[in-house]
Amino acid sequence: MPRFHILIAAFFSFFFWGCSSSDKPPVEEQSDSTVVESEVSSSPPTSLLSAEPWVEVSSNAGRPVISLLPRNETPNDLVVRDISVGTGMQAEIGDVLEVNYVGALLSDGTEFDASWNRSQTFFVPIGMGAVIPGWDQGIVGMREGGRRVLITPPHLAYGSSGAGSSIPPDASLVFVVDLLSILDLEPPAIPEPTEVGELLGVEDLYEGTGDPVESGDTVTVHYLGTLTDGTVFDASWRRGMPFTTVIGVGRVIAGWDQGIVGMREGGRRLLKIPSDLAYGERGSGAAIPPNTPLLFVVDLIRIQS
Repeated sequence: MPRFHILIAAFFSFFFWGCSSSDKPPVEEQSDSTVVESEVSSSPPTSLLSAEPWVEVSSNAGRPVISLLPRNETPNDLVVRDISVGTGMQAEIGDVLEVNYVGALLSDGTEFDASWNRSQTFFVPIGMGAVIPGWDQGIVGMREGGRRVLITPPHLAYGSSGAGSSIPPDASLVFVVDLLSILDLEPPAIPEPTEVGELLGVEDLYEGTGDPVESGDTVTVHYLGTLTDGTVFDASWRRGMPFTTVIGVGRVIAGWDQGIVGMREGGRRLLKIPSDLAYGERGSGAAIPPNTPLLFVVDLIRIQS
């Protein structure tokens, strides 16, 4: 399949619009990482290769260990250092990447965030302003399988505002990023208008080759949700980022809890969900009227747990 690019999602955004609030949305808005939100705007890349490293980082495949080296200065520009160079595809602006990372303060090495702590990989569109400028500039050019250190000055991180209690104002940061994969997925076609029966309908548009989902698993998916006449009411594609949730524990609508179990990684499945397994008599805002059956096309990207 062709390499997925965020510009495709931008095209879809002209047609997709969000669903109103509900106690059981098909999607939960997620805040996976402190790197996601920053009021500092991106600027042209200023990354440098450092002749003298600021930190030492373990090069094995496990969780990286960061050790600060003595330096009597702070970085003025983004400093990029490859601990190990990958052999896979190279990240380009607009790609959606799957990464693991650790973030720490450059001043004393205090760790403030890590995907490893959640036992979940992190999916992010790069070069599009979805993360801090230090990431947008410093991760472009990485290859799948690589590990890279980003020494990030305040103006490419959180600047004079800082970020909560973990990152003080004007803090320089160090990130160790492992690029696991570049998402290679084509957005689905909008399903043809169809009738939905009284029971949940499940149709594998193509089957994956990975492990099957079990109840209680944390999964990362892309999805497209429509009414039975083809009207799109929600899609992760329009946001350019996959969606992570737990299946089988009531965090999403019952049609998802039941219909995604048994799906294999890499598969695409059409769910035909009767209204009593969706939003029932209450509906969900103006987008989903009461007693409305729904269609979802779900791509299972990763089983996280």
